[in-house]
Amino acid sequence: MHAERSLKITIVSTLALVILQGGFTCLILENLQGGRGDGPGLRQMALLLIAAACTVSGWFLAWHHMARRGDPAAEAEPHAALLLQSVEEGVVSVDGAGYVTYANQAAHELLGYQEGELAGRDLREVMHHGKDPDCTRCGKESCLLHPAFTAGRRQRARNEVLWRRNGSSFSADFSCSALAGGSRPGAVLTFRDVSARREVEERLRLQGAALDAAVNGIIIANRQEKVIWVNQALRRILGCSPGELLGKDPKQLFTAGTEPELLASLTESLEAGRPWQGEVVGRRGDGTVLEQEVTVTPVLDDTGELSDFIWIMLDISQRKRGEAALLESTRLQEEANRQLVRTVQRANELAVKSARASAAKSEFLANMSHEIRTPMNAIVGAGHLLRDTELSPSQSEYLQTLMVSADLLLGVINDVLDFSKIEAGKLTIERVTFSLQDVVRELLAVYSPRARQQGVELRVELDPQIPELLAGDPMRLAQVLNNLLSNALKFTRHGGIHLAVKLARQEPGTAELIFAVRDSGIGILAEDQARLFQAFTQLDGSITRSHGGTGLGLAICKRLTSMMKGEIWCESIPGVGSTFSFWLPFGIAGAGSGGERKKETGFTPFRQQRVLLVEDNPFNQKIALALLERGGLQVTVASNGEEAVDLVRRRDFDLVLMDIRMPGKDGLTAAREIRALGKPGMETLPILALSANAMEQDVAASLAAGMDGHIAKPFTPESMYRAIAVHLKDPGAGPAGGQEQGGQRQQTVKIDFETGVRQTGGDRRLYRDLLKQFEREYQGQAAEIEREIKAGHKEEASRLAHSVKGIAGVLAAQPLHGAAQRLETALKGDGSAAGELRDFEEELKATMACLQADGWQSLSTSVPRRAGEARADSLTRSKG
Repeated sequence: MHAERSLKITIVSTLALVILQGGFTCLILENLQGGRGDGPGLRQMALLLIAAACTVSGWFLAWHHMARRGDPAAEAEPHAALLLQSVEEGVVSVDGAGYVTYANQAAHELLGYQEGELAGRDLREVMHHGKDPDCTRCGKESCLLHPAFTAGRRQRARNEVLWRRNGSSFSADFSCSALAGGSRPGAVLTFRDVSARREVEERLRLQGAALDAAVNGIIIANRQEKVIWVNQALRRILGCSPGELLGKDPKQLFTAGTEPELLASLTESLEAGRPWQGEVVGRRGDGTVLEQEVTVTPVLDDTGELSDFIWIMLDISQRKRGEAALLESTRLQEEANRQLVRTVQRANELAVKSARASAAKSEFLANMSHEIRTPMNAIVGAGHLLRDTELSPSQSEYLQTLMVSADLLLGVINDVLDFSKIEAGKLTIERVTFSLQDVVRELLAVYSPRARQQGVELRVELDPQIPELLAGDPMRLAQVLNNLLSNALKFTRHGGIHLAVKLARQEPGTAELIFAVRDSGIGILAEDQARLFQAFTQLDGSITRSHGGTGLGLAICKRLTSMMKGEIWCESIPGVGSTFSFWLPFGIAGAGSGGERKKETGFTPFRQQRVLLVEDNPFNQKIALALLERGGLQVTVASNGEEAVDLVRRRDFDLVLMDIRMPGKDGLTAAREIRALGKPGMETLPILALSANAMEQDVAASLAAGMDGHIAKPFTPESMYRAIAVHLKDPGAGPAGGQEQGGQRQQTVKIDFETGVRQTGGDRRLYRDLLKQFEREYQGQAAEIEREIKAGHKEEASRLAHSVKGIAGVLAAQPLHGAAQRLETALKGDGSAAGELRDFEEELKATMACLQADGWQSLSTSVPRRAGEARADSLTRSKG
């Protein structure tokens, strides 16, 4: 159309110029003729031609103006070009072959070209789409644009990937339409970059998925408070479809059971555009009540105006039920607590009564023990004195009967005390290294003579597979065997008694042994066997019974085997005999872990040291005086504590033997006053308790009063001599022979364990308890004394040293006893005690090291004793 219009304009313009040129030519010729000529002449011709040219020009201009007025496209063409250049969408026109005939500025920028570089280019090469950036890999026929500009079909695509010139890509929407007309039709392509929109859409999709996946119900309501969106959780909680919820007022979901004041507060907050939170009650789609915690948050638009509300709802029905259950549980718990308080108060009242009863029982047992042991001491002592005199056969027999009866009486006392300790939970099981052969050897030393006297054969059978050294409590094992052997002898008048020990099972580090004591005695009825191990029970309880006893022996055996993780039982046939068996687990000790064995070969008298004997009982005075003088000591007697203090004040003594219970001033008070006399040497004067008070608290009270040891009545002469020899500077008395040792003996023995046992009345368990208490409570005594010295409290430091001295003397820790004594003396002077404190600290460490290394093992081996002493100690453990 533009070409035709241009051609017409050219023709008309040329014609008008030719006519006008002719008119001017005529005018020039007329002027050259000087106005000559006839008729109209050349002037009229010229004027005519000029008029014709003007007419043609005027007609053409009028026609052209009318033509432009009748063609809007021609008028809009400049405006359309400007408009195409200003839009942000890319616009490209191509001919029928796909070559670019026009591309606006946006198309160049989006595809990464400079303006004008797209004209004449094949569009399918410069505008590549798809996942592959290389356009050469796909044919032109597969291009999305190809059908548009080859077949005239309109082509649309959304979210296509277009590639720029530099190889980068972007998401685009485009449209391609065919252009009709002419011999070679083309097409127009428009496209826009939608990458930002795609990113927003993806983010909105993810946010929507997240909201739908939330466990809380979510509602979006517009400013008119109408629901426009709900998530899946809310639909599940309410049991409603979206159609049942959209368009509703969210407040309608919470009108069932919600307090009016709460709803009013919610409405007020919504109208004011403020956040709101509270607990409301509604109903599900099925009509059931639903308790929820609701949070409403207003949403503002870009101008700050309210646009929407977001409701977040949490189903708290289960939590409310839990809270109600918790309240009920709390109420029940409080009621139970009140009941418990009442029960505890009642239990406390009963405990106080029980404690009083227990204290009364303990006091009764202590008094009974004291009252019996006091005359027994005179009986046993007199028996020992009589043994060393010339006796006729009948007198020797009477004396033997006397000593056995005394031992049996002491066994009764020990039974009662042991059972009392077991019931109170104060009896403990030790674990030390010992030899089973030594335990059995001691038992044979006691019971073989008795068996021969009764005409009964006593045989022992030990399994050779039993390990040589075991770990356990030998004293409690011997106590059980003592009871069983004593009972077997008591009820067997002919035949024999057989003690057998078998190895039942052995594993690395452990061994299980079965002990059996079989006799040919009277036997036990089957119905009576169930009552054998009950306390204070005897199968023959009549006044005519021929066998005595307390009825505690087998009960103690059962308790002891149970405490040692074992079991005891009985098998018996009346008239044939009984077998008492028990099994016990033991540890297996390594070779070389056993303690030293001492062998006593004689006695050397004392060297006339001066001893003060404080005793109120005339019989015990006489016995103790005779025994002490026979041992080579010079003895002065005091009948009470007052006399003792006065004698010590006026005279010098090497040692004091102090009874505890005396009229007037008792032994504990007297010992304290002697320590406080201020006379030189009173701090180091050995004071030994000589008392029938043999319970643990009695020993502890003696040490607390400043005494150095405790000898329990009744005692044997040898046990008293050894206790005295420990505390005399030059004793002269004691074992006179050499020593057989299982290993090399150190030159300085830190603790003489066997002496310590003798000093505590032969009670090994008590001695072990004292050792453990000493190890537990006196570890830091040196540091404590040093702190008191630095604080200027020398008197308190001296008291602490004195305390260590006392306990060390009782434990037979002589090096520590001497170091503590020197430290105490130094602290009472005016000079420095640094050297003495250093020696004390070293001795304390060495003593503790002795206990922690192998000190306990020295208590595991029984010391061979004379038959008389062994019989006395063993029979005290005989049970009814």
